[in-house]
Amino acid sequence: MKRLLLCCCLLLLCACARQPITSPPDMAASPTTEVTSLKGRWQAYLNANLEHISPFRLHLSLRFGPEGNTRRVTALFWGNGEQQLRLDVMAGVGATIGKVLEDDDDFLIFSPQENRAYFHQGAASPLLRLGVPFPLGLKQLAGLLNGRYIDAFGATWNHGTIMPDALHAYDLDGKPGGQLTLDAQGLPVLWQEHPGGKHGWIMKIQYDDGQPPQPRRLDVRHSNGTGGVLLVKSRESNLPPFSRQQMELILPDTAPLLPLSQFKGR
Repeated sequence: MKRLLLCCCLLLLCACARQPITSPPDMAASPTTEVTSLKGRWQAYLNANLEHISPFRLHLSLRFGPEGNTRRVTALFWGNGEQQLRLDVMAGVGATIGKVLEDDDDFLIFSPQENRAYFHQGAASPLLRLGVPFPLGLKQLAGLLNGRYIDAFGATWNHGTIMPDALHAYDLDGKPGGQLTLDAQGLPVLWQEHPGGKHGWIMKIQYDDGQPPQPRRLDVRHSNGTGGVLLVKSRESNLPPFSRQQMELILPDTAPLLPLSQFKGR
């Protein structure tokens, strides 16, 4: 009798020990499949990046401002790579309203109409203070528009989600943070400052038909109602390096140099 009870107890213990193995195999494999898909899509994103940015010149059109009260400007954006960058902004034919130089963390803008110059030092993007609705610095914008996306969004993520329509969304490490959505080719098509997009910045990215495709339109909106649309009207790449004189921003002797915090906008 004691042996019978002991055998029953052993059988019960064995059944309990085997219980986890009875879970459906497809449920156990599903997380692994999802992780593999997320990692593969992210690798495609990394592979889509240029190794470096060659000398370039972009002709841009930008419409920005609150809904129903937007203004349009054109711009010429050029540089030899990712360090020293120049941007001239025009409000009409031959009417330059702003000349911008960004060199590492040094930012300088000259307003010909006011004959004033403003400077900024630091990693924070100063474009928003100028009334330009892009939460990126010129280096990040140059990277994004020229196909080096890690300069804008970084190279690492900490959590991913498989979305409908073959899209994958990633919560980003580091700056700028937020959530980046990649299409089936690994190209960024949507960036949200906060996952869910209820607050902060949202940027939609559309591409041209070139090989490789490059961004041709950025549609940026903030939850406060402001935003803008940037169009790449034409692009020149693999140019001879710009000279030092072409990259300089020389200020008139009569122009005062002020901190960017004193810029009032228009």
